[in-house]
Amino acid sequence: MRFGMSCLVLALLLTGCPSGPEPRYEGPTGDGILVYEPGVGITRRGAATSSDEQALFTRIETAFNEKRWLDCIQASLVLSQAFPEGSRVVDATLMRIRARLEFGRNKNIEVGLPQTVTINHWMFLYLAPAHDERLQALMSRDEASRDYITELRSEDVGTFVNRLAPDADALYDNGHLELALYDCRVLVTYYLPALELRVFRNEVAELTRDVAWLTYAARDFGGVIDICDDLEAMNPGPSIRADSLFIRGQAQRRNGANHSAAATFGFLYSGAGLRDTDTRWRPYALMWQIHQTMEYSKGWDYDLVPYEIALELLGEYELYMIENPNIPESLHDEFIVLVERVYNIMSRRELDAADTYWRIGETDAADYHTARAANWETQRDERIQALRTNER
Repeated sequence: MRFGMSCLVLALLLTGCPSGPEPRYEGPTGDGILVYEPGVGITRRGAATSSDEQALFTRIETAFNEKRWLDCIQASLVLSQAFPEGSRVVDATLMRIRARLEFGRNKNIEVGLPQTVTINHWMFLYLAPAHDERLQALMSRDEASRDYITELRSEDVGTFVNRLAPDADALYDNGHLELALYDCRVLVTYYLPALELRVFRNEVAELTRDVAWLTYAARDFGGVIDICDDLEAMNPGPSIRADSLFIRGQAQRRNGANHSAAATFGFLYSGAGLRDTDTRWRPYALMWQIHQTMEYSKGWDYDLVPYEIALELLGEYELYMIENPNIPESLHDEFIVLVERVYNIMSRRELDAADTYWRIGETDAADYHTARAANWETQRDERIQALRTNER
């Protein structure tokens, strides 16, 4: 069982957390819709600016830029308590989440992700869609940057989650991950009207997505599902929606909810209106959909329907291959393993039937099922050979 931070530190960090009053955030008083004005924050026409709030926000910003994470957290909590309807409260909350993620990171610099760059920046480099202008600008900076980012993005998702795990575990154990999750939920629920402003919408969605991945790396799978509910309610952009579905499916899988996981992965692959340019996860989602479909069977000798569905889905992969020639080799190998597994199950069922009929002297029936088993094995070998012929 994990333990949180000491009572003293926990009390310090919880002091002043907003309680999410209803109704939702209305913002500064004034006329017209909420707008974002650089140097002022959220405002309306004719709204008065609070010099106390602006001065406090300057303190928060300075502490953040100087990497004085705890000072940043404390000052931003004061601002949230004193100015819950203020012009800088969303800015301050976003800085508080980032500061928490840095303040609570694993202190052993020999493991996990290098701490020369903030967690949210590492996650952006790995998770951003290839066409993202910010990512392209970083890759165009120089050859060393391009090579480093390319190498990072080539890691399989399991490897990247394992690299996140030391920081995620530390954040979970000291309570900062739970507090960051709380702040994200407050933003997505109470401060939702402010997120209609473009300057905040994608930023909040990306940061909430990062917290979801860290929560998954910390193995709090129930927490992942909860935060993905909030994230998807924001109707985020395609790449973040895909991340949310993928990590939700993984959390459901790890929780043993195989049927729900298969449905989530199936929606990500074919029902969410996503393209391969939006996300790298579509073919992975199909692979996991097949895995989880077979996992929710009550047993191959009792319920063949999931395996029949798996065969149909493997046909989906063969069609996908035609249109998408750049499938990672390791993923392609996973599909070959799945083909072998499904056909072996079909063959084994026939052989067991043949054995039963031999035992009771029904040789014609036994020969029939033996021939069917051989037919499944022939189909297996032909299908695997076709897939290997198309290996990248």
